[in-house]
Amino acid sequence: MIAVKMALGIVVLLSSACSQTAIAPETSTPSIPPEWQRGGDGGIPSSNWLMDFNNEKLTALVAEAIANNYSLHEERAQLAQAEQLVVVSRANRFPSLDLTLDAQRRGAGAIGASTIETFGAELGTRWEVDLWGRLNKEQQAAQLAYAAQEVSLLAAERDLAAATAGTFFDVLEAEQLLGVAKRRLDNVVESQDIVASGYRQGLNDALDLYLAKNQVERQLASYAQQEQSVSEVIADLQLLLARYPDGNMVVSQELPLLMESVPAGLPSELLTRRTDVQQAWLNLLAADADLAASHKSRFPSLSLVASTGTVSGAFSDLLDGDNSVWSVASGLTQPIFEAGRLRALEAQAYAEVQRVEQQYLDLVYRAFADVENAISRSESLQSRYAALLEAERNATAALNLALQQYQRGLVTYTTVLETQRQAFDAETTVVQLKNQLLQNRIALYLALGGEFSTAN
Repeated sequence: MIAVKMALGIVVLLSSACSQTAIAPETSTPSIPPEWQRGGDGGIPSSNWLMDFNNEKLTALVAEAIANNYSLHEERAQLAQAEQLVVVSRANRFPSLDLTLDAQRRGAGAIGASTIETFGAELGTRWEVDLWGRLNKEQQAAQLAYAAQEVSLLAAERDLAAATAGTFFDVLEAEQLLGVAKRRLDNVVESQDIVASGYRQGLNDALDLYLAKNQVERQLASYAQQEQSVSEVIADLQLLLARYPDGNMVVSQELPLLMESVPAGLPSELLTRRTDVQQAWLNLLAADADLAASHKSRFPSLSLVASTGTVSGAFSDLLDGDNSVWSVASGLTQPIFEAGRLRALEAQAYAEVQRVEQQYLDLVYRAFADVENAISRSESLQSRYAALLEAERNATAALNLALQQYQRGLVTYTTVLETQRQAFDAETTVVQLKNQLLQNRIALYLALGGEFSTAN
């Protein structure tokens, strides 16, 4: 037991040498303003942002994506791997127990001369005493990595829910724009009929007829392009749902209009709500624990080894107590010369802590920027939508008036073409803005770390 006493003495002498945390104090408490700088309601954020859309089809699609998405299954597999690493790190702190059975046959001289047969059974155990807490730090790092992976899975689920909702609204936008393209095509066909009738009566020039035919062909091409856009965005949604992306899916809904503000809470709450921030913090703690383990690996390690067994000339006599043997040993290992390897590994671990620390701080302030931008963007989009909605009404009225005046010979056909362009461009922009409002709402929910649920 001399080695054990020596080790205990070293513990007393070097207990102060164990490394402390390398994380800067200001990292855990970054400078945060008391409220959002670009507005935002300070109320309590929604506890289930998905239900705020009040769309059963969307809720069902998100549930399907969460259940079937391949990338999410990959995240779950990574979580299972991280869980087993915790088991491995925990096992390193316990004694190992091995059973060895062997048989040996030896002879001398010519083949067929006398031989000796021996059979043995040995039960051995080995335990590394965690003098400096190195194994404890390794287990702590594994547990923190597992917790980070759990948060990563939650973040992946939220991101997938947001992506599914965003793509769902993209599908609705594409389908509504297809409707706009159809109405635009019908309008230019009607205009062509009016111009052709006037041309046959000698009231219109051939130039007007060519311009009208040109518009029809252009709108036929635009309609075909929009049909392709609908098919492609549906395929994107199907990929999120782990369906075959054939581009065929019935949605057929109007884009909802959400104009009310969203409570954004306080900036300080963001650090506990955002899953990516939580994951980054856990990764930083895990890196700090790895640094501590690297530091402690430079200290002496104490191992206790014991074995018991039996050796016999016959296999049937292995359990005979008269043939038993045993041994107990302890070993103290102190790294002396590693050509700087252990010191380099510790320095590498320290640099990793610094890297992950800066990564965490960058993510924190990017999270604040996400919320601030989404808040200001929401107000801008609402103002633009109100103005362009009025512009759409005016452009539609101008188009109807231009057609009437053209038939009476009061305006040229180029005036009709310009009013057509303005009217349908305004309608297209209104549809796109409705989708942008929805996408920004999703971005704000996600930036705030909002929860979601597909339960009824």
